[in-house]
Amino acid sequence: MSDSDEYVMDEDEEEYDFEYSDEDENSEVDADSENSYYNAKGLKEDSLDSAAAAFLKIVNKEKEDGEERTLWGFKALKQLIKVYGVQQKHDLLVATYTSLLHYISTSSVTQNVAEKAINGILDRLSQGSEGSSLMHRIYEETLSVFSTGGTVNERLWFKCSLKLGQLLLDLNDVPKFQQVIKSLLKASADGVESTNSSSAETSMQTPDPTGSHLMEIYALQIQCFSKTRNNMKLKELYAKATSVQNNVPHPRTLAIIYECGGKMYMGERSFEKAKDAFLVAFKGFDEAGDNSRLRVLKYLLMASMLHASEINPLDSPEARPYKDAGEIVIMTKLVGYFHDNEIGLFEGVLRRNEGGIMDDEFVASYMDDLLNTVRTQVLVSVLEPFDRVTLDFLGEELNGVGREEVEKLLVTLILDGRLKGTIDQCEGVLVMERKGKKEEMEAKTVAQMNLLATSIGEAIKSLDDSIPGRGDGALQGGFGGMGGGGFGDMEGFEAMGSAMGVQGMGERGWRGRYGEGRGGVVN
Repeated sequence: MSDSDEYVMDEDEEEYDFEYSDEDENSEVDADSENSYYNAKGLKEDSLDSAAAAFLKIVNKEKEDGEERTLWGFKALKQLIKVYGVQQKHDLLVATYTSLLHYISTSSVTQNVAEKAINGILDRLSQGSEGSSLMHRIYEETLSVFSTGGTVNERLWFKCSLKLGQLLLDLNDVPKFQQVIKSLLKASADGVESTNSSSAETSMQTPDPTGSHLMEIYALQIQCFSKTRNNMKLKELYAKATSVQNNVPHPRTLAIIYECGGKMYMGERSFEKAKDAFLVAFKGFDEAGDNSRLRVLKYLLMASMLHASEINPLDSPEARPYKDAGEIVIMTKLVGYFHDNEIGLFEGVLRRNEGGIMDDEFVASYMDDLLNTVRTQVLVSVLEPFDRVTLDFLGEELNGVGREEVEKLLVTLILDGRLKGTIDQCEGVLVMERKGKKEEMEAKTVAQMNLLATSIGEAIKSLDDSIPGRGDGALQGGFGGMGGGGFGDMEGFEAMGSAMGVQGMGERGWRGRYGEGRGGVVN
């Protein structure tokens, strides 16, 4: 870790982190310790070693004089942890952090102030370049201090257990991860009993087993089941987590749950449900200000294409600001090529791995499905005007796909009911099953004339009602109630033509206009 923002606070941030207790406000401030602290802090810009020695001197003075641990000693230890982090002196960092933890039991630092400071340190260390072994030691030491003796703090214990569980999951240490989960669930079970007990003091400090704390445990478990591909457990717990009532979990917690749910639905090929889950996850990460929103937005766009949705998620108000983000730009191009059936350009992006899109293991695992979706979409569009077409021609339209692959795609379309036709494997030709020309033309004609009849009938009724003394519907009746049931079929249409003295309004009269052919043969 560099000597930069990871461990350096400005004055405002530090003052915000700490508060004086009522006892501190009513007592005289130790001016010597305060001056020594700020002098030591000023040395950080010139020499970290000199600054560390000065901070350590403040802490040692309290020990030597047998003084009560003060706020300035607490602050000095905090600064030492930052310095040792920059210098990569991990053993000293852990020892100093342990000393800091014990300040929670003193009267000079309130529990809320110490809790906030320790959470800040844990967050900075976990986001830095320290190794996982150091973080494991830090978490273990924190849990040890906060679960024994006079420094019991359920909230810090719970948060630290979650962080340790996440670390173990990232390290794929599932057995130890399960132990952490077991402890968390036991604490939640104990919370049910303490909440129902008459001890208000105990129940206030215990995580709510039906609220956001339980959702955080579920989020960890769901990640584990997703990672280990235990789909049965994943589906069961996902349904349970998404049905928890009367709680307002952190947006990031909710986002993690729905992201794993989206991946689960992708595995089941329920692309519409996956799209909906990824949308919730994206909104959650976005609300939490978590950069994971870009990763999930990619998944949302992919699920949307696999679902063959005509709606572009990037048009939504939430997603629009990230349209030009680095890793989203490539997906934006793919979505555009997808909707325009530009299969050549679409495949070119994947072949060149533009923007490292194929480096995402999850995205890469569904690229074959995405290509098949694009190809079937193009096939349906290409086949529209033809009655008979060769598979080789279709292969050329699909950017050089072989006949065998074209045949597989056509079979899928036929079995799914999206295409009616038969494949002549000997000749390599697809023969479309179109509706008969006569039936098709008759249906079209009757539909058009029924619409016309309805309009005429309504006009006659309006005219009939407007003529004084003619409100009995005489005109309308004279036309046989054309606004009613229409012509029904082609025979009714031809009968009307005969009655009107017009010949050839049936099949023959229309055939000459529309012609016989629908499409040609491609050879």
